[in-house]
Amino acid sequence: MIDGAKGTAGDVYVFETGDCGAARLEMQDKIYGASTRQMMLDSGLGPGMQVLDLACGTGTVTHWVAKQVGLTGTVVGADINRSQLEFARAHGMHSSGSRPPEFLEVNAYDTKLPSESFDMVHCRLLLCHLQRPLEALREIYRMLKPGGVLVCQDIVISSVFSCPPSKVYEQSIALGHALGRHMGVNYDFGMQLHTAVMEVGFGLPEVCFAQPAQVHGVGKGWWHQCFVELAPGIIRAELATEDEMVRLLGELESLVLDQRVLLAQARMPAVSAVK
Repeated sequence: MIDGAKGTAGDVYVFETGDCGAARLEMQDKIYGASTRQMMLDSGLGPGMQVLDLACGTGTVTHWVAKQVGLTGTVVGADINRSQLEFARAHGMHSSGSRPPEFLEVNAYDTKLPSESFDMVHCRLLLCHLQRPLEALREIYRMLKPGGVLVCQDIVISSVFSCPPSKVYEQSIALGHALGRHMGVNYDFGMQLHTAVMEVGFGLPEVCFAQPAQVHGVGKGWWHQCFVELAPGIIRAELATEDEMVRLLGELESLVLDQRVLLAQARMPAVSAVK
C-alpha cells in the first residue's frame, strides 16, 4: 500500500492518516478491537513470541501486543505511511514488563523483512485497500516461521445497514463500491478471506465474524466518519458532486444522532491460519 497518490505499488489509501485519522481509528478499535484481541489470544499469542503487526496504523494493537509478549518477545509494527508510524511511536504507553515495539516503514508486497522470522503476523483492514491482496498474503506466508499463525481481519461494506432501513445507507454503500472499483480494490474482500489464505498455502483456517451495532454511544458514528474522510476522493473521482456529498454526510450524521435508529457497522470476517 502506498501513501496518498504516489508510490511504487500502485495502491492508494484514501483515508486520513496520523493525527487527522486518529479519531476514526480509535473509534474503529473500540468497536472491533475486542474481537481482534480475542482472536489473537485464541491463536496462541503469548510471552516470548516474535510478532509482526502489518499495516499497524496508529499502533493501538501493536502496543497491546507488546504487553502480551513481554520482555522475552519482540513486536514490529509496520506501515507504509510515515505519519501513521510517527503517531504510533509518539503515543505508545510502555510498561516495565515489555519492550517497546519497533516501527518500520514497509511495503506490504515487499517488506524486506527476513523469511521465517515471525511466530505470528496480524493485519486488520489491509487487504481491502490493495489491488493485489494475494501477493501481500504470499509475503506474509514467507515471513512466518513454519507453524506460525496469520491472524487477519477484513471488511464487507455491503453488510452495513440501518434499522429502520434508510436510502442513504444504500447510497453510501453504492458509492463505497464505486470508489473501490475506481481504485481497483474490493471493499467486500472479507468474504474471500478464508479461500484466499488457503490459495497462498495456509492450512484450513478458523473463521469468525464481528459486526458491531449501536443505537447510541461511541462507534455509532464510525460509518459516517469513514465517509467524511472518503468524501474528497469520491468528489475527485467524479462519483458524486460536492453538494451531493454534503447532503449524504448530513443525512448519515442525522442517523447517528437519532437514538431510535440502530446502525450496524460493516461485518468484519476474520481468519486464523497456520503455515
